[in-house]
Amino acid sequence: MSNGRNGGAAVAHVAYLIDTLSCDTAGTQKQLLETIRRLDRARYIPLLVCLWESPWMRTADLPCEVVSLGHRGFLKAGFPGVVRRLGRLFDDRAIDLVQVFFDEAIFVGWLGARASRRRPVLVSSRRDMGLGAANQPWYHRLFPVVFPLVNRDYAAIIANSEMVRRHASRRERTPLAKYRLVRNGVAFPAPGEVAAAVAGAASPVAGVACVASLTPVKRHDVLLRAWAGLPDAASAGPRHLYLLGEGPERGRLEALARTLGIEGTVTFAGAVTDVSARLAGMQLGVLCSDREGLSNAILEYMACGLPVVATAVGGNPELVDDANGVLVPPGDPDALGAAIARLLGDAAARGRLGAASRERITGQYAWDAAMNALLGCYDDLLAARRPVRTDSSA
Repeated sequence: MSNGRNGGAAVAHVAYLIDTLSCDTAGTQKQLLETIRRLDRARYIPLLVCLWESPWMRTADLPCEVVSLGHRGFLKAGFPGVVRRLGRLFDDRAIDLVQVFFDEAIFVGWLGARASRRRPVLVSSRRDMGLGAANQPWYHRLFPVVFPLVNRDYAAIIANSEMVRRHASRRERTPLAKYRLVRNGVAFPAPGEVAAAVAGAASPVAGVACVASLTPVKRHDVLLRAWAGLPDAASAGPRHLYLLGEGPERGRLEALARTLGIEGTVTFAGAVTDVSARLAGMQLGVLCSDREGLSNAILEYMACGLPVVATAVGGNPELVDDANGVLVPPGDPDALGAAIARLLGDAAARGRLGAASRERITGQYAWDAAMNALLGCYDDLLAARRPVRTDSSA
């Protein structure tokens, strides 16, 4: 580590390695970009390293310097050059610690660190329970086989929920003690916005929000079928479903809404950055994924004082129970519809559950708590690091 200017304290150089950034609204990408923005530059100097550059990155306002490696796949002729470039980057930028995201980057980062004279501290992240094999190269199926070997060189593996931590340990056949829990951070909206959300029962429209990318794992099809099955008596007035997110399923889901005859009560809002403002005035937040790690959407619902209906998968039960919402089985439109109908029809319950939602996450899921936990992990790992000798006698 280099000497800093803050009373002689050491300043560490941290590289964040991810496959690419395609937006600033998806869960992991949103958390990573916000982490970099909040990083204390007096203690840590960030560098964002992407395996390849996306079109979105060319115009995005990113929070630090970005380097793209031009990676095109493990089986491409240029892959050894990617590893050498990464190793040189770690050396030239005096990188002390590397945190990596997603499977492909885990292996590229591991090889790059082995190609580096500096041998930075390696940290990887686990943020989901598996997002499926769609659009992934066939060799990704081999990753779990070699994870036990690769993980030996990682000083720690950060998980965002206890369920993800335990799942990853079993899947990767790596001791649970190596996995550290650092929860997601969430921004709390202004008091006026929260008041509007909690008082949503006064709105003439019963607004229900689902914040999720329009991808198969999020199961918007189940939500649309549940919505179509709601009885007219579910609310005192008209109701409307707002789908906040974008993705490849949009066309199919819009067609399904037309087939179900509910297109007039469903709005496909697309990707949004002002999530809290959109949630203000809603009565309920819904998430019906088949798999989850620790859902940013649920955290955003809770920060806005909304009751939550969610599937009982992944880290969702760590956030939602009968004190602040309803958990339902995945893939069950009848159970999902019944839970939505019950809460839309009970303003007192919505107010009570919504208040409990916000209270539950006020402490440990605030961004200050998340950053303290993450930087505490960095501090521990760097303090335990032995100096690396790079001279000829090493």
